[in-house]
Amino acid sequence: MRTFAALLLVLLTACATRGVERERFDQPGEADAYFIAKRGITDDASLRYAAARTQLEKMSRNRIASDANGVRNFRAWTFLGPGNIGGRTRSLLIDPTNPRVMYAGTVSGGVFKTSDGGERWNPLTDALANLSIGAMAMDPKDTNTIYAGTGEGYFREDVRGTATPIRGNGIFATHDGGSSWIQLTTTNDPDFQWVNDLVVSAHDSRRVYAATRSGVLRSNDGGINWTRVLPVTVKGGCFDLALRAGADGDEFLASCGTFEQATVYRNAHAESESSWDAVLSPPGMGRTSLAFAPSDSSIVYALAASNDPGPGGHFAQGGLLGVFRSDDGGRTWSPRATNADANRVNTVLLSNPLSALAPCDGTVSDSWVSMGWHCNVIVVDPLDPNRVWAAGVDLFRSDDGGRNWSIASYWWPDETEQRASYVHADQHVIVFDPAYDGVANQTMFAANDGGVYRTDNARATLRPDVSALCDLGASGVHFVSLNHNFGATQFYHGTVFPDGRHWLGGAQDNGTVFGDSSSGIDGWTMPVGGDGGFGAVDPIEPRFIYTQWQNASLVRSTDGGKSWSGARTGINDNFLFIAPLLLDPNERTRLWVGGRRLWRSTNQAGSWNATSPILDSMISAIAIAPNTPQVAVIGTTSGAILRTSNALQSSVNWLTITPRAGFISSITFDPTNTSTIYATYANFGGAHVWKSLDGGVTWNASDGSGVESIPDIPVHSLLVDPQQPSRLFLGTDLGIFVSTDAGGHWSVESSFPSVITETLVFGQGEYGRALYAFTHGRGAWRAELEQPATPRRRVAQ
Repeated sequence: MRTFAALLLVLLTACATRGVERERFDQPGEADAYFIAKRGITDDASLRYAAARTQLEKMSRNRIASDANGVRNFRAWTFLGPGNIGGRTRSLLIDPTNPRVMYAGTVSGGVFKTSDGGERWNPLTDALANLSIGAMAMDPKDTNTIYAGTGEGYFREDVRGTATPIRGNGIFATHDGGSSWIQLTTTNDPDFQWVNDLVVSAHDSRRVYAATRSGVLRSNDGGINWTRVLPVTVKGGCFDLALRAGADGDEFLASCGTFEQATVYRNAHAESESSWDAVLSPPGMGRTSLAFAPSDSSIVYALAASNDPGPGGHFAQGGLLGVFRSDDGGRTWSPRATNADANRVNTVLLSNPLSALAPCDGTVSDSWVSMGWHCNVIVVDPLDPNRVWAAGVDLFRSDDGGRNWSIASYWWPDETEQRASYVHADQHVIVFDPAYDGVANQTMFAANDGGVYRTDNARATLRPDVSALCDLGASGVHFVSLNHNFGATQFYHGTVFPDGRHWLGGAQDNGTVFGDSSSGIDGWTMPVGGDGGFGAVDPIEPRFIYTQWQNASLVRSTDGGKSWSGARTGINDNFLFIAPLLLDPNERTRLWVGGRRLWRSTNQAGSWNATSPILDSMISAIAIAPNTPQVAVIGTTSGAILRTSNALQSSVNWLTITPRAGFISSITFDPTNTSTIYATYANFGGAHVWKSLDGGVTWNASDGSGVESIPDIPVHSLLVDPQQPSRLFLGTDLGIFVSTDAGGHWSVESSFPSVITETLVFGQGEYGRALYAFTHGRGAWRAELEQPATPRRRVAQ
């Protein structure tokens, strides 16, 4: 039997060699571990972020696109895209009075709005202090009033041990359709760092309910004051709320708990202080989603993940426990489908079908990748209480009340295959068009790790047998992407081609993506899958391109990205999830990559040789001195900095110094004076920018002081302006900072979103020299630094 590792290698190799436009086997758990490594685990991360945001308000402001008097005199930051790749989207609202108006909440890019049914989305919250949207709710009596809860919950935060800005900062509200937002002051509290669900009462729109890590909270005055009505201590708190408007009150179901015993609670009068009764809690139940049937609200379904291994040891955590149904409003329940069913399709509702059961390569795999802790959603057809949709990695539908299921979407087809039923992996929300009638209008929307998708034939025929899992023609339900100017891509790294008209970036869950000025925001492509990492482009012959997916799975193209081949010959090492890769600035055929050792290629990644001993920690940053190719400096995940002056010799001597403990995120030479070197640290605590004036022998902190210092937040990238070497640009978890005195004082770049900024790089722009920023949540951006009389060209918008 083919192992999952072997199957994965086959699929990923196919991606690299054929030029697959779609993602391949993202690894959310490993991605979380990388975030942990960069930032460090701290119990008071939320307090540090709060303090950092307070300091930002007091800092001096910088605007890159300004003249000496602070007046903007040419193009400021321009969003480059991708607008068509998408990003993790956990909430989707449709205005029932005008269904072409929709709002999408992304986990690190904020709220987006469309007024034309998804033909174009526009960001609404770039100026908010927190762009991590975990849940949204619309006032049913005033559709311009929307509540946005921040934090991605325990899905990827506390359960996985991370301490990242995915943690939220309360609830924000708008009363003008997103034009302006206010933070609900009383939610600036630890209870609201993870807002997993929000619901507004149908009886009284001033009454709002929030599912958080500490339970269910209720406000009777539009969010001014809150009362905890269902306190819980179970891991994860409460995740899902289901409301049935009773004749005289709010009848609620709430599911609470994940990775330990979960429970569904019921309250017939949640607007009062009535009790919450435990109504569903079979042994081993983990994260559970809930849905009332709109056409018969006495019928309600629950989709439950399992905390325990299933039959045969499948899915240690996160696979299907069961689909449950109640016919009396949630008082009593019965199982409809379980992980032990003879119908094998049922068993993969919360797992990756391709790795678990699909015989797509001629064998039946038995490697279960289960995601019910991360992606778990169930809804009921508005007109048929027996037609139910459930989703984990892919979308499934049951037409017999949840007893039997058929696959409806596929995450894995490549660009040469039928793609009518393609939907990006990892589903988080399903919503029906308010005018859905099941005949003329069968429109349904799904939001996932790749943005927003729509189908106009949600009731189309599905094939029920297991072979349909790998047959792209088995689903009659066809989808289209609504990712148009939907700028929520989460980059880890970005690179600009020498002509300034092409760009590439490695993105979480979306591979390596390519954009160019002629194709515009919505013309980006994905030739290499997986979780994309560092990339590089030959400055003289840009047909030579180098990139990777997770764990330094290196590939290269010699024809400008049309075809790809593996590029790891000679390497035997372990690497970070996102490994540093560098094209030597002195020699375009020489590349460097870091794992436990530093590796060098002198033949355009044709083969590699180790140039350092095995280190105690991983290499996380690499720099080669411009015009001095023998001088190399590397940073590690322990905070150690190693330097050498004979980097090109067969036997390299390394000297080590540790300015502070922590994860070194970047090493940067001053291009005008290679004795000056900067190192940045990504983890909390201690100084984040260190400078050496003697080639790396001694180091001193350059964070500034007082309100003109860098807040205690993770720092990822530092750029020295070669024309003004005292001007530094810094990419952080809260946007961009600027120093004009080589790190003595810092100001905040106020014209840029407060978003995780992973990579800053200079390149050719529309007018001349430009600064590029690749963010983890708001895609790629460019700011012009020069203004000739006549623009060289314009980027397609």
